[in-house]
Amino acid sequence: MTEASVWARRLERGTLHGMRFGRFLYRTAGRRTMSWVLWLIAAYFYASDGDARRASRDWLASVWKTPVGRTTLRQPPGRLATLRHMHNLSMSVFDRMVMWMGEADAFAIDHRGGEALLALAREGRGAILIGAHLGSFDMLRLISRQYGLRVNVLMFTEHSERLNTFFESLGGENNVRVIRIDPGSVRSAFEIKACLDRGEFVGILADRVHPGGRERPVETLFVGRRAAFPLSPFLLGVVLGAPMFLSLCTTTSDARYFAVTEPIFAGGSVPRAEREKVAREALVDWARRLESHCVTAPDQWFNFYDFFGDGLAALEGGQR
Repeated sequence: MTEASVWARRLERGTLHGMRFGRFLYRTAGRRTMSWVLWLIAAYFYASDGDARRASRDWLASVWKTPVGRTTLRQPPGRLATLRHMHNLSMSVFDRMVMWMGEADAFAIDHRGGEALLALAREGRGAILIGAHLGSFDMLRLISRQYGLRVNVLMFTEHSERLNTFFESLGGENNVRVIRIDPGSVRSAFEIKACLDRGEFVGILADRVHPGGRERPVETLFVGRRAAFPLSPFLLGVVLGAPMFLSLCTTTSDARYFAVTEPIFAGGSVPRAEREKVAREALVDWARRLESHCVTAPDQWFNFYDFFGDGLAALEGGQR
């Protein structure tokens, strides 16, 4: 079991109980009180999870070494930066809960690049929206509501089944459907094709290489370090001839988010012999674009495990 899967399982155990309490507190005392409680939750995780602390420090130190990262962080990251990093994760999960409760009006969202999705929707065409654990990918629910788009999100649920069941039980208006990933099966690929054929959009998080999957890790530089990302989402898009976009949504202030959509593949038929090359080019382009957003919002990068080490370990057992 990789560090990513161990961390995901630990996060689910801690988060599920906290979210049940948070739902009660939010309904009785409001957002302001809950925001203070989230600092206590972050302090608990800071004190009790040494692996997460080390992962945060490693990530923030890597960002600090980049020119933009130094401008963003302003000073070498220390304990307070790590605590703030964990608080942002708590805040993101809390906002996810509020969103799933159907209270979309509690948030304001600014966006850039969404016009391309509207143009595709008018043509009856779908696309693949490739995101990462940066900010809140769950805010696709709000974007889909604003644009009237039908979005399907591919989700790896092996170590988050109870937490996802909790969110689904909250109800609320929903234009987003979850497609659950089975790592040993190609069924998800057929579901994605069916969604695209209906002119719908499919969201995929592509910053983690999951154990037992068919993801084919590819090495690239990321914030100045060797890292691995899964090729499969990009190769699938090329094979299906579907337009692909980087899709991210980060918070800019309390209850306010900024969504960005950037094209990385225009879609269309690609000769079989060139598909892997085109997919790798799309992955590298996506990673560069992702990096540019990460260094301006480093404390919204929610991979609290040895991201770089885990990726390189996956490369040792796969194709580079």
